[in-house]
Amino acid sequence: MAEKQKRKRLFLALWPDDITRKKLADVQKKLGKIDRLKTAKPVAVANLHITTHFLGAVTDEVHSQLDALLSEVKAQSSTLVIDRWGYFPRAKVLWLGADSSTALNDLVEQTQSCIQQCIEGYEQKRFVPHVTVFRKARHPMEVDSFHPIEWNIDRFALVESVTHPEGPEYRVLREWKLS
Repeated sequence: MAEKQKRKRLFLALWPDDITRKKLADVQKKLGKIDRLKTAKPVAVANLHITTHFLGAVTDEVHSQLDALLSEVKAQSSTLVIDRWGYFPRAKVLWLGADSSTALNDLVEQTQSCIQQCIEGYEQKRFVPHVTVFRKARHPMEVDSFHPIEWNIDRFALVESVTHPEGPEYRVLREWKLS
C-alpha cells in the first residue's frame, strides 16, 4: 500500500512590513477596548495579513509546481488604504479592509491562474481585501474611526499554516516582489 503523502496547509497572502503590522496592531488594540469585543480572540499580531487564496492541504509536488509558476507572476505594486471595518457574522470575525485596486485584482487573477494549473477544480471565492483582527467576536455594532493605514503592496507570500494547541502559526515559505 502506498504511503500517504505528507501535506502542508498553504495560502497566498499579502504580508505586511513591520511598520504596517504595527499600525494594524495599534488599531486592533484600540478595538479590543470595545465592550462587545472584550471576549473576542485577537489574532496574533505576527499573523496579521490579507489572504488572497486559501489552498488547503497540498502535497510537496503541488507545492513545487506552484512555487515555479508563481515565480513567473508579473504584477504591479500598489497602495492599499485600510480605512474601514466589517464583520462576518457566520464566522464571527471582525476585520479591517480596503477597496481593491486594479493592480491587486490583477495579482489575484494571475496567482489564481497559477493555482488552477496545479490544483484541479480550484475556484477563488470573491476576493475581499481584509485583515482579520478578531475571531469569536460579537458584532461590535459601532467602531470609532481610526486613521487610515496606507499599505504599500510590494510583494506577496506563500504561507504555511501550522496548528498548535495555543493557536495557528503562520510561516512565510517564500515571498515574491512585485514590479
